[in-house]
Amino acid sequence: MSELLIRRGAVFDPSRGIDGDVMDIAIRDGCIVDSVGPGAKVIDAAGKTVMAGGVDVHSHVAGPKVNAGRTMRPEDKLFKSVSASGGYHMEMGFSIPSTFKTGYDYARMGYAFVMEAAMPPLHSPHVHE
Repeated sequence: MSELLIRRGAVFDPSRGIDGDVMDIAIRDGCIVDSVGPGAKVIDAAGKTVMAGGVDVHSHVAGPKVNAGRTMRPEDKLFKSVSASGGYHMEMGFSIPSTFKTGYDYARMGYAFVMEAAMPPLHSPHVHE
């Protein structure tokens, strides 16, 4: 059994209405619990932000350079069956996955936010969609 106590961090959890409240978070075996034992590993998060999920603030997942790369790899486009739904959807191949697949991959890895850093000003209002 592993136990962790994150102390005095500014916690942000919009799903629970927590907006920067300084508090402790107790974790046992990867789950948030009410309390942990005295032998728990302690992380002092005073002055730091604590939030669920990873954050990637500089990535290239959806910008014009990615789309230009897709046009250079027409042989890489393919359809894959989606066994759960029985239908098909576009994956865009192996070297340059679709924006949707990239988003799902980030979510599977535990990321809560990914930022496309190479967005031209014309498209900047759409960066956070």
